[in-house]
Amino acid sequence: MEKRLLQQQFVPAPRLVGVEPNPGPPKSKRLSEEERWRVVHYSTLEHLSIRRIAQKMQISKTTVAQLLKKFQQTGLVSDLARTGRKRKISEQEENKIVKKAKKEKPASEIARELSQESKNEVSVDTVRRILHKHNLRWLVKQKVEALSEVNKAKRLDYALEMNKFNWKRVLFSDEKSFFVGSFETHCWQEIGKRVTRSFTRHPPKLHVWAAAGYYMKSKLFFFTENLTSDLYQRILRQRLPEDHLIYAPDCPPSLPAKWVFMQDNDPKHKSNDTMNFLQKRVGDRILHHPSQSPDLNILEDLWSYLDRKVKASHVKSIDALKRKLKKEWDLLSWDEIRKSVDSMPARLAECVQLQGARTHY
Repeated sequence: MEKRLLQQQFVPAPRLVGVEPNPGPPKSKRLSEEERWRVVHYSTLEHLSIRRIAQKMQISKTTVAQLLKKFQQTGLVSDLARTGRKRKISEQEENKIVKKAKKEKPASEIARELSQESKNEVSVDTVRRILHKHNLRWLVKQKVEALSEVNKAKRLDYALEMNKFNWKRVLFSDEKSFFVGSFETHCWQEIGKRVTRSFTRHPPKLHVWAAAGYYMKSKLFFFTENLTSDLYQRILRQRLPEDHLIYAPDCPPSLPAKWVFMQDNDPKHKSNDTMNFLQKRVGDRILHHPSQSPDLNILEDLWSYLDRKVKASHVKSIDALKRKLKKEWDLLSWDEIRKSVDSMPARLAECVQLQGARTHY
């Protein structure tokens, strides 16, 4: 009798068919660094409320408030260091590792020096782990033109002036050189079994001009000679006419013939003949662009995208390079272009924060 009562008490409840188990609260969205700078931009330059920013970014008001509080306290938008299990390396030694790395010392040399200084064995892997935690990576040094103080001030003025500009109207333009036989410079390798690749000291190169924006893009223009004012005018004559531009399916009907043209301050772009030609071609729809500001031109992102595709394909001739570039440019999605255009407010906000210095873009 008692056994039967116990069995009745522990009979499992019938499972309801078609009923999903409770998934719990939704996972909060993790913002990218670009999105965090956009929040700062909306708050500091457009003076939007926390509630309005949350609606615009489709995130919680708590996230916005915490991010702005962090920015006010530290001037940064990246995540602060979190606590973890106790490490063998002290905080003081960790700071030493970071300082040595910022003096451009490799991980092997840092590990050797720290082992001698602390009298304890410090492995190369430990050094790399600590440097990764501090968002440091072993990368090729990039050549970046030094910014003059005058141009820093001009960049700052530009960022403040253009913080509410409608960047969806802009047709960004630029030139880029691509090389035959270019390849990725880094790959994972076994110690003692280095990957080698032959290269030509002066490989054939191809110059490319292009223009792109939120709703429109040009066809590529290829040339091998040095750019001159006359050649640049020929490029614009062939690529800027309305019937030669490619428009997105969702392009507003009012935008064609009303977009704004942006170019950098290359002397060939700014010559009297070129500016007179542009005046006839697009009228007063020419957007001022500060000197030494490739980070404020989305074409740099698109060039990087094409460069990765070219390096992965290992093209071996100018004709193959042309075909590859044309194919990838035609396949380039509007979403890819628009990500860069949408980043313009964040770029300007970072430029303001850095007082005109070069941004990370």
